[in-house]
Amino acid sequence: MKIGKTMLMELKNSWKGFVLFILVVVLLVGGFAHAYPSFSEAFEDELEGSENVDVKMLKEDKEVNVTLNWKEIDNAENYSILVGKSPNMMVALERVDGIERPPHDYNLSYDEDGEIPKRYFAVVAVRAEGERELVGIETNFERTTAFQEIWGVDYGDIQGFLSLLWSTWWVLLIGLYIGYISVNVITKDYEEDRMDVILSKPISRRQYILEKFMVVSLYTLSVLVIIGLVLIGSVYSVGELNSVSSSALIISTLLSWPVFLVIISVSVLAGIYLESSRKAVGVSFIFILIQYGINMVGDLTEGLEYLKTYTIINYWDYESALYGETVGALDVIFLLVLSALLVVSALVIFERKDIPV
Repeated sequence: MKIGKTMLMELKNSWKGFVLFILVVVLLVGGFAHAYPSFSEAFEDELEGSENVDVKMLKEDKEVNVTLNWKEIDNAENYSILVGKSPNMMVALERVDGIERPPHDYNLSYDEDGEIPKRYFAVVAVRAEGERELVGIETNFERTTAFQEIWGVDYGDIQGFLSLLWSTWWVLLIGLYIGYISVNVITKDYEEDRMDVILSKPISRRQYILEKFMVVSLYTLSVLVIIGLVLIGSVYSVGELNSVSSSALIISTLLSWPVFLVIISVSVLAGIYLESSRKAVGVSFIFILIQYGINMVGDLTEGLEYLKTYTIINYWDYESALYGETVGALDVIFLLVLSALLVVSALVIFERKDIPV
């Protein structure tokens, strides 16, 4: 049988499902990118008037000297400084009144662990008639959101927002479908009793497996290319293409392909060995869910972060690609080699199998 004929037959039989899945993913990814402006607004947690107050610190042996400078207010008679542990200054830790004009030095003692305490500084202007006006609030530390504390990523910028897409449901969304079709391109020939007919034609078992593997692999690659282009268009439409380059969007997307190659290889191997779509799909899904679960646990729990090294997802370095940093070639090579070994295992098993007539 001519090379590529099995691939063409598979595309002919499955193209409707392939196209439908691409449309679903395009809508989801495009909609996700267009949600960024609303999402980023939710992460905007600027302190009121923080642009009017400047905080500088000078570390000394026993304490830290905090120099506060601020924008002067017209008709202000003097200023007050409130120091607290939160932006809510209803009950301030300390209050300094009667400051004539900026700057003002404030001494802050180290805590019990020898660290600089995190403090909020509110500057209030006092007028002659007793009226008070907030000049602004600033901190002596870099504030982070709850998401940033947990995940270590700033989801307020476009790179962090897209990394949320990659890290949360991308592998599940693509992986489960790819795993399903990878199993079915093999097992349907068993279950529909046509494997012996196919192999009675001039096609080797090796060619059969490789072409089945290639058709799903190339389809997955085409999906990723389309998604990369959709991301570029979507990010451009929300006015953020200056924040992240087109190449970064394409590269971060395509770097997931080796991960999916491993999933395809595992699924093909399961299909060859089990000859049952129900059992093989179960194995494929369990593999994907375990990989995803371990990776999530490693992200959420600092003490278990080492577990991520045992997942294929950990070798998809999308963050470096998004931020324009160097991507480790060894990670990509490792996934490609692992996929190749799994395919070779499938070939060996298939060569030794008795095909039911």
